[in-house]
Order: sequence, then structure tokens, then C-alpha cells
Amino acid sequence: MIYMTKQTMGFAYAFQLLGYWVWKTASEQGNKVITKKTVDKILDQYISDLFRNVYYKVYREMTEKERQFVQAMVKIGRPKGKAQEIGQKMDKKPGYISVYRRKLIDDQIIMPASYGYVQFMLPYFDRFIEEQIMLDEF
Repeated sequence: MIYMTKQTMGFAYAFQLLGYWVWKTASEQGNKVITKKTVDKILDQYISDLFRNVYYKVYREMTEKERQFVQAMVKIGRPKGKAQEIGQKMDKKPGYISVYRRKLIDDQIIMPASYGYVQFMLPYFDRFIEEQIMLDEF
């Protein structure tokens, strides 16, 4: 199902996790056919598990500068962020930004989206970062 694939963005663990919840839910309800409704029903649980099982650890292991970079990406407010805009949000020069851009690409947290743009590789990671920004404000 294409809808399920989009929810995982090709992330193997996310695919396994989503498959587990969809199978479990469909089995409990006696459904032999998985629909968009089945996926929507477990989406919050799936996302919660991603945050708890993977993203908290990934975020904790990031340096403060890497955290600032991904937070700036989220603050831009679009799925794809231009490195120049990220630099403006962070008030940093292009050379500084390119170091952290490269590190986050190497760590498979972000990926080049098109010339000069990056986007998150992990499904719902932008939502996770939004939550972290809100928590940091307290």
C-alpha cells in the first residue's frame, strides 16, 4: 500500500514498526484486508513508538549545534529547507552551516532534496523536533 510506504519514508525500522501495528490491529479486528482506515487508526501509536524508540536517542546523541540546525529547518516551516535560510535562522555563515549539513547527511538524519535544499530522512522527525522546541521553551 502506497499510503503505508509514505508513512515510513523508506526507513526500515519505521516500516517494521508500522507493519507490526497494522497487522496487530487488523488481526484483533478480524480484518483480512488492510485499508487506509486501518493505518490511520494506529498512526498515533506508530509515531509515539518512533519518538520513544528511536528519535529520543538520536536527538540526545546530536551535538547542540546539530540540534540548532534541525530546529532551524523546522522553523522555516516547509518540508524542504534551503541551506541559506537555515544559516539565516541560525545567524551563521555558509561555511559553518555546510559543516553541520554534511554531518547530519552522513548521520542519515537529513538528505539533499535538490540543489541547495535539504529535508529530513526520518518520517515525522520534523514533528518530533517541533515538540522538542516547545519543551525547550519551558
